[in-house]
Amino acid sequence: MAERIAVIGATGLIGRAVVAALVAGRHEVAVLARDPSGAREHVPGAGDYVAYRQEEEITGDGAALLAGADHVVNLAGASVFRPFTGRRYLHKVTQQRITGTERLVAALRAAPARARTLISASSIGVYGFGAPSDEEVAETTPPLPGHYAEGSAEWEAAAEAAGPRTRVVLLRMGYVLAAEGGLEYQLQQARKGKAAYFAPGTQWLPWIHLDDVVEFVLRAVTEEHWRGAYNLVAPQAVRSREFAETLARVVGSPPPRKSPAVLARVFVGAGADILLGGRRVVPARMSQAGYEFAYPRLEGALRACAAPR
Repeated sequence: MAERIAVIGATGLIGRAVVAALVAGRHEVAVLARDPSGAREHVPGAGDYVAYRQEEEITGDGAALLAGADHVVNLAGASVFRPFTGRRYLHKVTQQRITGTERLVAALRAAPARARTLISASSIGVYGFGAPSDEEVAETTPPLPGHYAEGSAEWEAAAEAAGPRTRVVLLRMGYVLAAEGGLEYQLQQARKGKAAYFAPGTQWLPWIHLDDVVEFVLRAVTEEHWRGAYNLVAPQAVRSREFAETLARVVGSPPPRKSPAVLARVFVGAGADILLGGRRVVPARMSQAGYEFAYPRLEGALRACAAPR
């Protein structure tokens, strides 16, 4: 019998790909979205589309849907990469993620039949950001102090409250590469000969291809011994400058230029620390689990994203 899987955040870059893969795998998929009719149009194939808002308690149809789910995939959360934004916006987004997850878990705990699995988005921001260092950051590495680490830890704690009756898998994602999203803009700029990286260029940029995120989520549904936090990053660790150089080579453009770090604060806003203080995060637990990456090397991942569609 097909598993019933509820997906929250299905209209985002990752959510759309996850739903498409679940539908292709003949799972019974239900979508909780801010705009159910819009979700039905942009994320086709699900059996149900129900209204959901992070800032509201989950009741009515949403609660009923979750009560009938075998697994729940929570990918909800606004991006921190928005121009001209500061700490206030970052705090707002972080609190939305925390309270939204708390409300989700409250609905799961109140259900007569508890979902067996909660797969919940997180971020490598849980480790904090700092000056460039060659230290490898695995799932057991203590975090650096700061608002990113503290906020991400609260976000994860909210999801972990679904246990122990519900198995919780946390997705500590790096920069997700796809033909859409942030990489789409970078590809456009590189094709114009404007590939760039922010100084100093030695900071690490943990990345992962979208296909590997989706495959990991699908396997996390069925691999019942998988639980806890996983760093969703590719095994090839690259620095910011190397990432930009590889991107330029893939599209056949001139070598990238170095941009002042202060510009990151302007163009990326609250997410600038991620680009300026990236750490060398490694997929320790994914490797231990025997996961085989579709895209273990950056150049292959970028070429796949840059290929004509």
